[in-house]
Amino acid sequence: MASSFHFAVANLLLFFVLACSQMVPHGHYCNPHSSIPAGSPVSANIKNVLAAMTRASQLENLFSGFSSGVGANTVYGLANCRGDLNIRQYCIPCIQDAVQQIQKICLGKSDAQIWYDYCIVRYSRENFFGTFDGSRLATIRNPADYRDPPSLFSRLGPLFRNIINRVVDPANTGMVKAQTVLPSGVTLYGGALCTRDLRPVGCTLCLYTAVRHFDSFCKPKQGCRVFLSSCFVRYEIYRFTASLDAGFKKIPGQAIEKLIGDEFGQAKQHPAKLESVSLLLVYKVLGA
Repeated sequence: MASSFHFAVANLLLFFVLACSQMVPHGHYCNPHSSIPAGSPVSANIKNVLAAMTRASQLENLFSGFSSGVGANTVYGLANCRGDLNIRQYCIPCIQDAVQQIQKICLGKSDAQIWYDYCIVRYSRENFFGTFDGSRLATIRNPADYRDPPSLFSRLGPLFRNIINRVVDPANTGMVKAQTVLPSGVTLYGGALCTRDLRPVGCTLCLYTAVRHFDSFCKPKQGCRVFLSSCFVRYEIYRFTASLDAGFKKIPGQAIEKLIGDEFGQAKQHPAKLESVSLLLVYKVLGA
């Protein structure tokens, strides 16, 4: 009995080690204009918010948002997991790793964000809840080109119109995925999500803004992922699952290229209340 128990515990520990080792951030943002001194009230509030995120994830919350402090020292933070994966296997380890990494990578900064395949963690002294910042961008793509780019990109429009309509449905609780068949017979897979603080109109604008980057960053690649501050879109020519995502670099032809871009905190956040003309512009990207 004892040996069986120890074996089970060893397997459980190995599982969490492997899960954590597979958590590789795809990008991060440290606002260079948000420096704070060590030991400041803001620094303490950042730690409070990140600790609260970790506790919330352990209670199997896919989304959590917190604030800590008063006045100018207040820090706001959120953590968001994909929701289509096993929470304990992927969400909890992802948020725990994100919290650890963002404190190391963005040490001394009060405005930071980190993106993973499974989760997003963000904090700032600005109350960003319900808004998205289109200047924050992380993109990874498959360096291999698809042999018929026009047919690939002609299918992306209808595929993502379908996906986005489902993502913004208030009944949706996680990442939405869909697929279509290309003229070559290859199946094209797509997926998207928004952080849960965004209302439908803000989510829609964020997603269409992200999809616009397919044209500039992803052509003619056979796989691409675009992360903005509050949403995430991706397409691949293979069925993406947690196990494949974790082994992304090991899949034949799936070595990745990373593109990180931002406006160093100078771009404005976009409120969820939007003028209709803005939505019309982004809808044109997909031929809606």
